[in-house]
Amino acid sequence: MTDYEAFASLWTELGLDETPPPRERFAAEIVHTTIVDERDGSVDGYVQFHTLGTIGYVRQLVVSERARGHGNGTRLMLHAAAALRAAGVAEWHLNVKTGNTPAIRLYEQLGLRAEHTSTALRLPWSILFGLPFEPATALPVTPEEDDDLERGLGLLAGQIAMARRRTSHVLRQLRAADCAPVGFASFDPDFPGARIFRVARPTLAATLLRALRPHAQHDHLALVIDDDESVTELLVTHGAIVKLRLLHYVGPVPETTGM
Repeated sequence: MTDYEAFASLWTELGLDETPPPRERFAAEIVHTTIVDERDGSVDGYVQFHTLGTIGYVRQLVVSERARGHGNGTRLMLHAAAALRAAGVAEWHLNVKTGNTPAIRLYEQLGLRAEHTSTALRLPWSILFGLPFEPATALPVTPEEDDDLERGLGLLAGQIAMARRRTSHVLRQLRAADCAPVGFASFDPDFPGARIFRVARPTLAATLLRALRPHAQHDHLALVIDDDESVTELLVTHGAIVKLRLLHYVGPVPETTGM
């Protein structure tokens, strides 16, 4: 079984509505930072991670149902930790479903602690023009602006550069009249959705969504609203559907000497 076939076979364990990324995208963007646990032709799980400057981010940890309870998740996380340590990363982050008690227990045993909550939403484009609107200037994003946007909007250092590596993503920023950064999104039209969506005020959500709309290929999109209940409440009030409640965990990457 190839790494892609293993990855795709376990995708349903995530409980997502979306289909797995196609083979071509897996080869270009995902395989290099994915560790697959396969023994004797049996796929037991995988962990997908990446670096954001000096910070690591575990995007997905999946263990097959038959392999749970045997330490497979711990082994995969330790392999990811070793790879991140080798890349000079000392801190890692991840999101986990609020009700996923076994995963939460694992992460806390590895020294991670909950920092804030996030919400994954499904939003039909049809609600866009019913949202309150605050004018701001929507622009593409150049690498020279990354630090200003990340500092101004509370994003992780290197988060925008990581999004830029995915050539299918559309990056858009909002600037106020005084040129201060008031919004940023990384939109993947194929997914379709924005895993990074940050605005300074709820009334700017529609402004940023309008900047993404010309690039949409579907009648809906998925948004991850990170640590911002006011934006979440506004979108849900106007018709967005809550798909997942998540806890954002952060902690030191453990030493894995002798693993």
